Amino acid sequence: MRISRLVLAFVMLPCLGTAQKRLVDGPYVFYEGDSAVVKTIYQQEDLASAVTQKYPVKSRFSLNSEGSEIHLKPQITIPANITPAPEKLYVLSDIEGEFDAGYKLLLAGGVIDPSGNWTFGKGHLVIAGDLFDRGTQVLPWLWLLYTLEDKAVAAGGQVHVILGNHDIMQLAGDFRYTDARYFKYAWLMGRELKQLFGEDSELGRWLRSKNVVEKIGDLLVMHAGMSPALNSKQLSLTQINDITRPLLGVPRKQMPDSLQVFFNGNSPFWYRGYFYEPVASMATIDSTLKQYGCKHIIVGHTITDTVIVKRFDGKVIGVDVDQHEGQHKGLYVEAGKYYQVGLDGKKTLILEDI
Repeated sequence: MRISRLVLAFVMLPCLGTAQKRLVDGPYVFYEGDSAVVKTIYQQEDLASAVTQKYPVKSRFSLNSEGSEIHLKPQITIPANITPAPEKLYVLSDIEGEFDAGYKLLLAGGVIDPSGNWTFGKGHLVIAGDLFDRGTQVLPWLWLLYTLEDKAVAAGGQVHVILGNHDIMQLAGDFRYTDARYFKYAWLMGRELKQLFGEDSELGRWLRSKNVVEKIGDLLVMHAGMSPALNSKQLSLTQINDITRPLLGVPRKQMPDSLQVFFNGNSPFWYRGYFYEPVASMATIDSTLKQYGCKHIIVGHTITDTVIVKRFDGKVIGVDVDQHEGQHKGLYVEAGKYYQVGLDGKKTLILEDI
Protein backbone atom coordinates (compact mmCIF):
# COMPACT_ATOMS: atom_id res chain seq x y z
CA MET A 1 0.00 0.00 0.00
CA ARG A 2 1.35 3.41 -0.93
CA ILE A 3 1.09 6.61 1.05
CA SER A 4 -0.74 9.16 -1.04
CA ARG A 5 -0.55 12.26 1.12
CA LEU A 6 2.32 11.73 3.51
CA VAL A 7 4.44 14.80 4.16
CA LEU A 8 7.71 14.76 6.09
CA ALA A 9 9.35 17.91 7.35
CA PHE A 10 13.04 17.15 7.77
CA VAL A 11 16.35 18.82 8.44
CA MET A 12 18.36 18.91 5.20
CA LEU A 13 21.57 19.88 6.96
CA PRO A 14 22.21 17.59 9.93
CA CYS A 15 24.09 20.30 11.83
CA LEU A 16 20.99 22.47 12.17
CA GLY A 17 18.85 22.55 15.30
CA THR A 18 19.19 23.74 18.88
CA ALA A 19 22.42 23.38 20.81
CA GLN A 20 20.62 21.14 23.33
CA LYS A 21 19.00 18.72 20.90
CA ARG A 22 19.73 18.31 17.22
CA LEU A 23 18.81 15.91 14.47
CA VAL A 24 21.79 13.79 13.40
CA ASP A 25 20.20 11.12 11.20
CA GLY A 26 16.89 10.38 9.53
CA PRO A 27 14.08 10.38 9.00
CA TYR A 28 13.77 6.73 8.04
CA VAL A 29 10.30 5.67 6.91
CA PHE A 30 9.28 2.02 7.32
CA TYR A 31 6.01 0.27 6.53
CA GLU A 32 4.44 -2.13 9.02
CA GLY A 33 1.05 -3.37 7.89
CA ASP A 34 -1.26 -0.37 7.61
CA SER A 35 1.15 1.93 9.43
CA ALA A 36 4.06 4.15 8.50
CA VAL A 37 6.77 4.16 11.16
CA VAL A 38 9.14 7.13 11.11
CA LYS A 39 12.39 6.91 13.06
CA THR A 40 14.79 9.79 13.62
CA ILE A 41 18.02 10.07 15.62
CA TYR A 42 18.61 13.10 17.82
CA GLN A 43 21.73 14.08 19.75
CA GLN A 44 21.62 15.91 23.08
CA GLU A 45 25.08 16.64 24.44
CA ASP A 46 26.75 13.20 24.52
CA LEU A 47 23.53 11.20 24.35
CA ALA A 48 21.95 10.03 21.10
CA SER A 49 18.44 8.64 21.06
CA ALA A 50 15.83 7.47 18.57
CA VAL A 51 12.41 9.05 18.26
CA THR A 52 9.68 6.87 16.77
CA GLN A 53 6.37 8.08 15.38
CA LYS A 54 3.64 5.92 13.90
CA TYR A 55 0.94 7.01 11.47
CA PRO A 56 -1.83 5.40 9.41
CA VAL A 57 -0.57 5.01 5.85
CA LYS A 58 -3.39 7.12 4.41
CA SER A 59 -2.88 10.04 6.78
CA ARG A 60 -1.21 13.38 6.21
CA PHE A 61 1.34 14.45 8.80
CA SER A 62 4.58 16.32 9.26
CA LEU A 63 7.44 15.75 11.62
CA ASN A 64 8.06 18.52 14.10
CA SER A 65 11.47 19.49 12.75
CA GLU A 66 13.02 22.50 11.17
CA GLY A 67 13.80 22.42 7.47
CA SER A 68 12.08 21.46 4.25
CA GLU A 69 9.09 19.26 3.55
CA ILE A 70 9.23 15.96 1.73
CA HIS A 71 6.14 14.69 -0.03
CA LEU A 72 6.42 10.94 -0.32
CA LYS A 73 5.71 9.67 -3.80
CA PRO A 74 2.23 8.25 -4.48
CA GLN A 75 3.98 5.48 -6.40
CA ILE A 76 7.59 4.53 -7.03
CA THR A 77 8.11 3.81 -10.71
CA ILE A 78 10.98 2.19 -12.60
CA PRO A 79 12.81 4.80 -14.72
CA ALA A 80 13.23 4.53 -18.47
CA ASN A 81 16.32 2.83 -19.84
CA ILE A 82 16.56 5.28 -22.75
CA THR A 83 15.75 9.00 -22.63
CA PRO A 84 15.83 11.57 -25.46
CA ALA A 85 18.62 14.15 -25.30
CA PRO A 86 17.74 17.05 -23.00
CA GLU A 87 18.62 20.67 -23.77
CA LYS A 88 21.27 20.52 -21.05
CA LEU A 89 22.71 17.90 -18.75
CA TYR A 90 24.66 17.98 -15.48
CA VAL A 91 26.49 14.90 -14.20
CA LEU A 92 27.89 14.13 -10.74
CA SER A 93 29.18 10.90 -9.29
CA ASP A 94 30.64 9.38 -6.12
CA ILE A 95 29.33 11.90 -3.61
CA GLU A 96 29.30 9.02 -1.07
CA GLY A 97 27.53 10.79 1.76
CA GLU A 98 29.39 14.09 1.33
CA PHE A 99 26.16 16.11 1.28
CA ASP A 100 27.81 19.51 1.54
CA ALA A 101 29.97 18.84 -1.53
CA GLY A 102 27.03 17.53 -3.53
CA TYR A 103 24.83 20.46 -2.56
CA LYS A 104 27.47 23.00 -3.50
CA LEU A 105 28.03 21.31 -6.86
CA LEU A 106 24.30 21.44 -7.59
CA LEU A 107 24.36 25.15 -6.78
CA ALA A 108 27.43 25.68 -8.97
CA GLY A 109 25.78 23.92 -11.90
CA GLY A 110 22.62 25.98 -11.62
CA VAL A 111 20.55 22.92 -10.77
CA ILE A 112 19.16 24.27 -7.49
CA ASP A 113 18.95 27.53 -5.57
CA PRO A 114 20.17 27.93 -1.96
CA SER A 115 16.76 26.73 -0.71
CA GLY A 116 17.00 23.48 -2.64
CA ASN A 117 14.47 24.43 -5.31
CA TRP A 118 14.93 23.10 -8.85
CA THR A 119 16.29 25.86 -11.12
CA PHE A 120 17.49 23.73 -14.05
CA GLY A 121 14.32 24.05 -16.10
CA LYS A 122 14.04 21.28 -18.70
CA GLY A 123 17.60 20.14 -18.02
CA HIS A 124 18.50 16.72 -16.66
CA LEU A 125 20.58 15.95 -13.58
CA VAL A 126 22.45 12.63 -13.60
CA ILE A 127 23.94 11.01 -10.51
CA ALA A 128 26.27 8.30 -11.82
CA GLY A 129 26.33 6.15 -8.71
CA ASP A 130 27.71 5.92 -5.19
CA LEU A 131 25.33 7.80 -2.96
CA PHE A 132 26.50 5.77 0.05
CA ASP A 133 29.55 5.10 2.23
CA ARG A 134 32.53 6.96 3.62
CA GLY A 135 30.64 10.21 4.26
CA THR A 136 28.36 10.93 7.20
CA GLN A 137 25.52 12.77 5.46
CA VAL A 138 23.94 9.97 3.45
CA LEU A 139 20.31 10.57 4.44
CA PRO A 140 20.23 14.28 3.51
CA TRP A 141 21.73 13.43 0.10
CA LEU A 142 19.22 10.64 -0.54
CA TRP A 143 16.22 12.75 0.49
CA LEU A 144 17.43 15.69 -1.57
CA LEU A 145 17.63 13.60 -4.73
CA TYR A 146 14.32 11.94 -3.89
CA THR A 147 12.55 15.30 -3.68
CA LEU A 148 14.38 16.83 -6.66
CA GLU A 149 12.97 14.10 -8.88
CA ASP A 150 9.44 15.47 -8.53
CA LYS A 151 10.53 19.10 -8.63
CA ALA A 152 12.40 18.46 -11.87
CA VAL A 153 9.43 16.77 -13.53
CA ALA A 154 7.18 19.68 -12.57
CA ALA A 155 9.54 22.00 -14.49
CA GLY A 156 9.90 19.70 -17.49
CA GLY A 157 13.27 18.31 -16.39
CA GLN A 158 14.42 15.01 -14.95
CA VAL A 159 16.72 13.47 -12.35
CA HIS A 160 18.49 10.19 -13.17
CA VAL A 161 19.87 8.27 -10.18
CA ILE A 162 22.02 5.40 -11.43
CA LEU A 163 23.34 2.87 -8.92
CA GLY A 164 27.03 2.39 -8.17
CA ASN A 165 28.97 -0.34 -6.41
CA HIS A 166 28.67 1.28 -2.99
CA ASP A 167 24.91 1.49 -3.36
CA ILE A 168 24.76 -2.19 -4.35
CA MET A 169 27.01 -3.10 -1.43
CA GLN A 170 24.80 -1.24 1.02
CA LEU A 171 21.65 -3.01 -0.16
CA ALA A 172 23.40 -6.40 -0.04
CA GLY A 173 24.73 -5.93 3.50
CA ASP A 174 28.38 -5.24 2.68
CA PHE A 175 29.33 -2.43 5.05
CA ARG A 176 33.12 -2.34 4.70
CA TYR A 177 33.12 1.38 3.90
CA THR A 178 30.18 2.50 6.02
CA ASP A 179 30.88 5.04 8.75
CA ALA A 180 30.71 3.44 12.20
CA ARG A 181 28.06 5.83 13.48
CA TYR A 182 25.44 4.21 11.25
CA PHE A 183 25.82 0.93 13.14
CA LYS A 184 25.06 2.84 16.32
CA TYR A 185 22.06 4.59 14.79
CA ALA A 186 20.63 1.30 13.55
CA TRP A 187 21.01 -0.19 17.03
CA LEU A 188 19.24 2.79 18.57
CA MET A 189 16.35 2.26 16.16
CA GLY A 190 16.16 -1.43 17.04
CA ARG A 191 17.13 -2.56 13.55
CA GLU A 192 19.99 -4.24 11.75
CA LEU A 193 21.94 -1.88 9.51
CA LYS A 194 20.80 -3.70 6.37
CA GLN A 195 17.17 -3.14 7.39
CA LEU A 196 17.49 0.65 7.21
CA PHE A 197 17.16 0.38 3.44
CA GLY A 198 15.21 -2.85 3.28
CA GLU A 199 12.25 -3.55 1.05
CA ASP A 200 9.88 -2.32 3.77
CA SER A 201 11.45 1.17 3.79
CA GLU A 202 10.63 4.12 1.55
CA LEU A 203 14.21 4.81 0.54
CA GLY A 204 14.93 1.10 0.12
CA ARG A 205 12.06 0.75 -2.32
CA TRP A 206 13.13 3.88 -4.15
CA LEU A 207 16.73 2.68 -4.52
CA ARG A 208 15.62 -0.74 -5.73
CA SER A 209 13.72 0.88 -8.58
CA LYS A 210 16.86 2.39 -10.12
CA ASN A 211 18.88 1.37 -13.16
CA VAL A 212 22.57 0.49 -13.38
CA VAL A 213 22.98 1.88 -16.91
CA GLU A 214 21.03 4.36 -19.04
CA LYS A 215 21.22 5.96 -22.46
CA ILE A 216 20.50 9.69 -22.39
CA GLY A 217 20.51 11.15 -25.88
CA ASP A 218 23.72 9.81 -27.42
CA LEU A 219 25.42 9.32 -24.05
CA LEU A 220 25.79 5.96 -22.32
CA VAL A 221 25.92 6.58 -18.57
CA MET A 222 26.79 4.09 -15.84
CA HIS A 223 28.88 4.04 -12.71
CA ALA A 224 31.94 2.07 -13.86
CA GLY A 225 31.91 0.86 -17.46
CA MET A 226 30.94 -1.86 -19.91
CA SER A 227 33.45 -4.70 -19.78
CA PRO A 228 34.37 -6.99 -22.70
CA ALA A 229 32.73 -9.86 -20.79
CA LEU A 230 29.42 -8.02 -20.60
CA ASN A 231 29.82 -6.63 -24.12
CA SER A 232 30.06 -10.14 -25.49
CA LYS A 233 26.59 -10.98 -24.24
CA GLN A 234 25.06 -8.42 -26.63
CA LEU A 235 22.31 -7.48 -24.18
CA SER A 236 20.03 -4.49 -24.46
CA LEU A 237 20.02 -1.90 -21.67
CA THR A 238 16.56 -3.11 -20.70
CA GLN A 239 17.87 -6.66 -20.33
CA ILE A 240 20.84 -5.55 -18.20
CA ASN A 241 18.66 -3.49 -15.86
CA ASP A 242 15.89 -6.09 -15.68
CA ILE A 243 18.37 -8.85 -14.81
CA THR A 244 20.14 -6.75 -12.19
CA ARG A 245 17.18 -5.12 -10.42
CA PRO A 246 15.63 -8.24 -8.78
CA LEU A 247 19.03 -9.17 -7.37
CA LEU A 248 19.64 -5.88 -5.57
CA GLY A 249 20.08 -6.83 -1.94
CA VAL A 250 21.29 -10.37 -2.68
CA PRO A 251 24.89 -11.09 -1.54
CA ARG A 252 27.09 -11.99 -4.50
CA LYS A 253 28.15 -15.33 -3.05
CA GLN A 254 24.52 -16.44 -3.20
CA MET A 255 24.20 -15.77 -6.93
CA PRO A 256 24.67 -18.50 -9.55
CA ASP A 257 27.75 -18.38 -11.75
CA SER A 258 25.66 -17.35 -14.76
CA LEU A 259 24.80 -14.04 -13.07
CA GLN A 260 28.20 -13.18 -11.60
CA VAL A 261 29.13 -10.99 -14.60
CA PHE A 262 26.37 -8.59 -13.56
CA PHE A 263 27.85 -8.10 -10.07
CA ASN A 264 31.57 -8.92 -10.17
CA GLY A 265 34.50 -6.90 -11.49
CA ASN A 266 33.04 -7.04 -15.00
CA SER A 267 29.74 -5.43 -14.01
CA PRO A 268 28.61 -1.91 -15.03
CA PHE A 269 29.21 -0.70 -11.46
CA TRP A 270 32.58 -2.41 -10.71
CA TYR A 271 34.57 -2.50 -13.97
CA ARG A 272 37.79 -0.42 -14.01
CA GLY A 273 39.19 -1.27 -17.44
CA TYR A 274 38.74 2.24 -18.81
CA PHE A 275 41.49 3.39 -16.43
CA TYR A 276 43.41 0.43 -14.95
CA GLU A 277 45.17 -2.65 -16.31
CA PRO A 278 44.10 -4.64 -18.15
CA VAL A 279 42.96 -1.55 -20.03
CA ALA A 280 40.11 -1.94 -22.49
CA SER A 281 40.96 -1.73 -26.18
CA MET A 282 39.65 0.96 -28.49
CA ALA A 283 37.82 -1.85 -30.28
CA THR A 284 35.93 -2.63 -27.07
CA ILE A 285 34.95 1.00 -26.65
CA ASP A 286 33.84 1.28 -30.27
CA SER A 287 31.87 -1.95 -29.97
CA THR A 288 30.00 -0.63 -26.94
CA LEU A 289 29.24 2.70 -28.59
CA LYS A 290 28.04 1.01 -31.77
CA GLN A 291 25.86 -1.49 -29.97
CA TYR A 292 23.98 1.19 -28.03
CA GLY A 293 24.11 3.93 -30.65
CA CYS A 294 26.09 6.39 -28.54
CA LYS A 295 28.92 8.90 -29.03
CA HIS A 296 30.34 8.91 -25.51
CA ILE A 297 30.42 6.82 -22.35
CA ILE A 298 30.24 8.71 -19.05
CA VAL A 299 31.38 6.96 -15.86
CA GLY A 300 32.43 7.63 -12.29
CA HIS A 301 33.87 4.98 -9.94
CA THR A 302 37.58 5.41 -10.68
CA ILE A 303 39.08 8.55 -9.16
CA THR A 304 40.57 10.85 -11.79
CA ASP A 305 42.48 13.02 -9.29
CA THR A 306 41.63 16.71 -9.56
CA VAL A 307 39.91 17.08 -12.92
CA ILE A 308 37.36 15.38 -15.14
CA VAL A 309 39.25 13.31 -17.71
CA LYS A 310 38.83 12.18 -21.30
CA ARG A 311 39.98 8.72 -22.38
CA PHE A 312 40.03 6.89 -25.69
CA ASP A 313 40.03 10.08 -27.77
CA GLY A 314 37.22 11.54 -25.72
CA LYS A 315 34.91 8.58 -26.21
CA VAL A 316 35.03 7.92 -22.45
CA ILE A 317 34.62 10.70 -19.89
CA GLY A 318 35.48 10.03 -16.25
CA VAL A 319 33.78 12.31 -13.71
CA ASP A 320 34.93 10.85 -10.37
CA VAL A 321 37.19 13.49 -8.91
CA ASP A 322 38.24 12.91 -5.30
CA GLN A 323 35.35 14.46 -3.34
CA HIS A 324 36.75 13.32 0.00
CA GLU A 325 39.98 15.22 -0.64
CA GLY A 326 38.16 18.43 -1.50
CA GLN A 327 38.22 18.05 -5.29
CA HIS A 328 34.73 19.01 -6.43
CA LYS A 329 33.77 19.04 -10.11
CA GLY A 330 30.68 18.43 -12.21
CA LEU A 331 30.20 17.76 -15.93
CA TYR A 332 27.91 20.16 -17.78
CA VAL A 333 26.76 19.24 -21.30
CA GLU A 334 24.93 21.55 -23.69
CA ALA A 335 24.71 21.78 -27.50
CA GLY A 336 27.43 19.16 -28.00
CA LYS A 337 29.89 20.92 -25.71
CA TYR A 338 31.24 19.38 -22.52
CA TYR A 339 32.34 21.59 -19.65
CA GLN A 340 33.96 20.99 -16.30
CA VAL A 341 32.25 22.99 -13.55
CA GLY A 342 33.92 23.92 -10.27
CA LEU A 343 32.37 25.15 -7.04
CA ASP A 344 32.67 28.72 -8.29
CA GLY A 345 30.33 27.89 -11.16
CA LYS A 346 32.99 28.57 -13.78
CA LYS A 347 32.66 26.38 -16.88
CA THR A 348 35.81 25.14 -18.62
CA LEU A 349 35.36 23.56 -22.06
CA ILE A 350 36.96 20.11 -22.20
CA LEU A 351 35.38 18.54 -25.28
CA GLU A 352 33.24 19.49 -28.26
CA ASP A 353 31.43 17.19 -30.66
CA ILE A 354 32.13 17.93 -34.30
